[in-house]
Amino acid sequence: YYSQLIKDGKIVITHEDGKGNLKLIPKSQYAGKIRSNLVKKQPKHFYYTYEALYYIPQRMTVQKASEIARSISKMVTIDYYSNTRRKITKLYKKAGMVEAENSSKIISDYNYGNCDGKTCYCLMDDASFGVTHYRLDYKQAESELLTVFTNTDDMGLGPIRAIMPKDLVINLLIQECDDGMVVYLCADLDSKKMPGVRGKITESMTARMDATSGWFVDMM
Repeated sequence: YYSQLIKDGKIVITHEDGKGNLKLIPKSQYAGKIRSNLVKKQPKHFYYTYEALYYIPQRMTVQKASEIARSISKMVTIDYYSNTRRKITKLYKKAGMVEAENSSKIISDYNYGNCDGKTCYCLMDDASFGVTHYRLDYKQAESELLTVFTNTDDMGLGPIRAIMPKDLVINLLIQECDDGMVVYLCADLDSKKMPGVRGKITESMTARMDATSGWFVDMM
């Protein structure tokens, strides 16, 4: 995929087989961690994995990238294409770090200093999924940063709560390389099978991950 990445700057792959065979994951000290973060799949559920790999020709320090990755409140600026509304709209009505797991009290972003080994929590009021809470786990090294989002409450479209706590994990890996930066995003979920849910979740998650990964790249 290297030549395609250099040429196009971006590669996206989605999987629905639940096998966890990641195609785009770069060589990294955190590769094993990303693979171990994949959600345990339940029989007869619907599975979805999204991978995006970006090459950015300009360089940035990992410390600066970590500050961007922790600027949760700025994610309210993310635009995405809503398949339901058939238009571009804001992905989040509200977003920010909160004082504790599943808390509704938003606090200032913890986006300073080294974040290796740190755990934070956030709230995101999603345009379709509604208010969702995440645990944020960080690993920071000299030339790499890994941010892991794990949902801590159930999620769904309207009254249909198809994704249970810890059944959506989003890994964001940022690496310095010789002539630029590499950004890898992997979202993995396990969802209950309900009438009409599969297509809607696939469209919604793909649109969200495209918008989110693109936002992080643009911020860099």
